[in-house]
Amino acid sequence: MSRYRLVFIAVILATALDPTLTWSQAQDRIDSLKRLLVRAPADTNRTRVLLKIGQQYYDQYKEGRKGRSHATMREIHFLLDSAINNSGRVVSQPVAANQLLQKAAALYLLAKCFSFGESYDSTRTFDYYQQALKAYQQLGDKPNAAEVLEDWADLVRLRVGAKMAIPLFMEELAIRQSYRDTTIYLTLERIGVLHQLMGNYQLALQAYLQSLRLAEQRNNLEYQLDIYGRLSDIYEIVSNYQRAIHFSLKRLHLIQIQGGGELLTMLAGQHNMLMTLYQKNHQVSQARKQALTVIELARQDPHHESFNLANFLAQSYVFLGQYELAERLYKHLLPYYEKLNILSGVVDFNKHVGEFYWLTRRYELAQYYYQKALAASQKGRFPDKTVSILRALFKIDSAQGHLRSALLHFQLATTINDSLFNQTKNRQFEELRTQYETEQKDKDIRLQKQQIQVLSQQQQLQNQQLQQDRLVRNSVGLGALMLLLLLGLTFNRYRLKQRSNQQLQHQHELLLAQQEQLQTQQTEIHHKNQHLQRLLDEKERLLKEIHHRVKNNLQVVMSLLNSQASYLSDRAALSAIQQSQHRLQAMALIHQKLYQAEGIARIPMADYIQEVVAYLRESYELPQPIGFDMQVEPIELDVIQAVPLGLIINEAITNALKYAFPKERSGTISVVFHWLRPTTFELRIADDGIGLPPDYDPAASRSLGMTLIEGFSQQLGGELSIGSQAGLTIVLTFSEHQLTALGSPTDYSYQ
Repeated sequence: MSRYRLVFIAVILATALDPTLTWSQAQDRIDSLKRLLVRAPADTNRTRVLLKIGQQYYDQYKEGRKGRSHATMREIHFLLDSAINNSGRVVSQPVAANQLLQKAAALYLLAKCFSFGESYDSTRTFDYYQQALKAYQQLGDKPNAAEVLEDWADLVRLRVGAKMAIPLFMEELAIRQSYRDTTIYLTLERIGVLHQLMGNYQLALQAYLQSLRLAEQRNNLEYQLDIYGRLSDIYEIVSNYQRAIHFSLKRLHLIQIQGGGELLTMLAGQHNMLMTLYQKNHQVSQARKQALTVIELARQDPHHESFNLANFLAQSYVFLGQYELAERLYKHLLPYYEKLNILSGVVDFNKHVGEFYWLTRRYELAQYYYQKALAASQKGRFPDKTVSILRALFKIDSAQGHLRSALLHFQLATTINDSLFNQTKNRQFEELRTQYETEQKDKDIRLQKQQIQVLSQQQQLQNQQLQQDRLVRNSVGLGALMLLLLLGLTFNRYRLKQRSNQQLQHQHELLLAQQEQLQTQQTEIHHKNQHLQRLLDEKERLLKEIHHRVKNNLQVVMSLLNSQASYLSDRAALSAIQQSQHRLQAMALIHQKLYQAEGIARIPMADYIQEVVAYLRESYELPQPIGFDMQVEPIELDVIQAVPLGLIINEAITNALKYAFPKERSGTISVVFHWLRPTTFELRIADDGIGLPPDYDPAASRSLGMTLIEGFSQQLGGELSIGSQAGLTIVLTFSEHQLTALGSPTDYSYQ
């Protein structure tokens, strides 16, 4: 064994035996590693030393963050920069086959370094996580690959949201299942927590129950204690209080068996939970027993040193109606919870204080604490807690006579609750219901159009009747005038005039009645038009929801393809799966644009083409620089033309990235999309690569990419030309709404 390896092993042993060394001792250790690095040959030992130095800096940075304010973080930022620098040196240098493990660890370390708040870079972080995952999968190191996915998913959950983190957790679950990891129930619990946050209570419940079965097989009592609490919470949310009580009692039994330093607080907390559940299940006597038990336990802490125990005691006093004792405890606890950084604890405490002031009819204080709970709940993204808080604010506003504010809180609570309820539905049921409602709306729209036509005809008839009445009135007046002229007698003229006035008065009354009836009918037509507009708006929202779900389904398929690719070694199969993912991404972006846009059938092609090109550039990790020249005018297309055009762009750029620049040859790919005429467009994709072989005939090619480009060009009804001078140039000219038999204005299928 060489002297360098002996020194290296000695350093490693020193680190393992004393993990709580001060910074000066850590600096001495880093200096020793640096001296070893100077003398170490360029082999596996050198990469290990570099990686160890980077890890030491990273560990010291994490340790230094504890107890520091945000303003003083810059004082230790050099540690993180040093960790990034040393791990980056491992990644940048050529790596032999036996050094791939060190490179994977360095990529993983870089991902963790760039995930901190002051250095957070989403593009770099996600890229390094993906590279580390690929490296570990290439090595067949499934445990480390699962660990990378776990950290990555947690970061996505915090930075992006629970919805985007679930596919990563599912991929981690599949990897752990493949090598029969004995701690797989922990991953299932995390998946259940995300579903619960999103309101998918049925999926969360399934994950929790499956996790519980595995934990019981491993006889992990500590974890069972945690999962019993989660099951009790979710059954309480869905108002199945009997099952919630069942799991809460099981958790109480485990607490009594295990004991521990926090036994008193855990027992009081569990009895407090049972008090709440019994109260909601209308078992008042049982709830009272639990409250008295909490009071008895709290006597062992007379000075209220345990804030959690004091909080449980205050809730018991509220239930028993001992409001003065409860208020005294809440005032004692208030400074502690104002400094607490755990959002769920802040939400629950302010809810309890607000409920206390509601019961004592001090509505302004109740509203103040419920508003604090609402702000913390929205920040922590707890939709079920938000609903209950909004309903409480609705009751407070109603009691104070603030009807407008009460109505707003009630509408918000109903909207969030409906959203949570809809998310728990089965996908097939949702599709059938949506289809049924869409058909019903179409029928209602047709019926409304028929009614509008009937009302329009009635209005025309009424106008004709008015004209006839006007003609009759004029005729009567003319006849009376002629009669007066013929008779020439004053008395007869007076009587005729009196009779004519009576007739005119009667006709005037009829006209007034007809005008009033016409105004009523016009008002009805206006209301029906408004109702029709609401129906059209609702149909548009339904179509946006359909596009949203189609996009999500395409992303699920992409995730499944990605999971399948991790088990394949054949390059042709991997390439086919990757190209399928690119085509799915091109289609998914279309549907994403549709539900994000104001309209429901027009795609802004400039943004769309930029996103497709950016996605393909990131997907192909070419070692040489490839430039892109984008000249895209602000053109909007119908979805029936945007889908085949997007797939043509995907195929053309994919072929250029794969074949145009071999042997690390650099180059440029240009994408031009502009108007030739008011309704005619030209798409030009060119590269300055090696071009096509001299004997290559695109018309006779059996390549899937060329076949798809030809097919989609025919579907667009366009003229396609391919040239191979100083590279490859593809030119497509087409007009708006010139589709062939492969597509029609209502055909949204992907040919």
